Amino acid sequence: MASPLPTPALLDELVEEILLRIPPDEPARLLRAALVCKGWCRLVSGPGFRRRFRQRHGTPPLLGILRCFRDDEDGARIVRFVPTCSFRPPHADRRGWQEIDSRHGRVLLYSSPWKFKYGDVFSVWDPVTDKHRQLPSLPQFPDHYTFKAVVLCGASGSCDHLDCSSGPFLVVFMASFGQKMIAYHYSSEADAWSEPTSASHPGWFSVWRRSAHVRNSLYFVLEEGTIEGMTLFLILVYDLGTREMTLIPPPPLNNNHIVLTTAVGGELGCATVVRSNICIWSGEAVPDDDMRWTPIRVIDFGALIPVGCTMIPGTLDVVGFEDGGGVIYVGTDRGSFATDLKSGRFKKIEGVSGICNVVPFMSFYTPALRVAATGEDPTSGASSA
Repeated sequence: MASPLPTPALLDELVEEILLRIPPDEPARLLRAALVCKGWCRLVSGPGFRRRFRQRHGTPPLLGILRCFRDDEDGARIVRFVPTCSFRPPHADRRGWQEIDSRHGRVLLYSSPWKFKYGDVFSVWDPVTDKHRQLPSLPQFPDHYTFKAVVLCGASGSCDHLDCSSGPFLVVFMASFGQKMIAYHYSSEADAWSEPTSASHPGWFSVWRRSAHVRNSLYFVLEEGTIEGMTLFLILVYDLGTREMTLIPPPPLNNNHIVLTTAVGGELGCATVVRSNICIWSGEAVPDDDMRWTPIRVIDFGALIPVGCTMIPGTLDVVGFEDGGGVIYVGTDRGSFATDLKSGRFKKIEGVSGICNVVPFMSFYTPALRVAATGEDPTSGASSA
């Protein structure tokens, strides 16, 4: 007697289990699967599948790199989305803006005051949905100030950050001038900046180094001065709850190459450069507002360069990192490379020069498809779920 055929419900479960195993950085494969038939299309575009897909893969995948360049004709700044997979945003370029930060499926853009004729202006952009929200302008500050800004999820309570790009968000703006540090918070729910908080701390923000977000604090690299050509660094810790600012020392340095990272597991990390070696550090808070730095790995990047390629001494620098992804970006005269801290593997990032600051965009992307009841062919859209 022949075995009974599987029920349609069982077949759907098997199909879903197979599709859930598609790598999240290959969204084109999900799109092709959705185009097989209406049943698969409904499955892939359904909220239940998207939720299970995110939960299965955990950390959002890298969809692209944001880089800024100037127009050759008028010198205007342009932010360009450089894809690293099959995903393509509806609009890859944002004219008149430059990238500042990217977290939780959002990109923070900045336009200098000369364009708007008043204070600093920021905008938050989702490259997947192409939604773009300009924030109210900040007050004008004295000349010769430096700043950093960060975009964060603004959801109350705990959030796994797997599907919060369409929810509330928070922008933190930090500025330094003279011996003074000042901070503002922007809430998307209130659509307004907070009253400023300030503290007396020396130093200015290192412009091209992103901050690290660890638990309820932000960590910024400060430049305090120079001695015999060597930059003196400090790390500013900003508590998002109390809005207090404290200073901690960096790990031992012998040059000007340092970047803070968010390590796997959510701890504070740091990467420094010694000749052709990348030194990875783990930070642990100790009493009296201090930090204990422990070296955990040294990567000989010179040995990873393909045979036949040479690297000009002194051109190696760490130019970016992925939040919690265990990946740092290394810039050289031969281009930019993504380096996995677990395996030591690296790959070249096409379309990004070695001297560029790297701001990675990480988000889940599944095709948003519509199937008409009349049986029309599905048409694709986008979903950041």
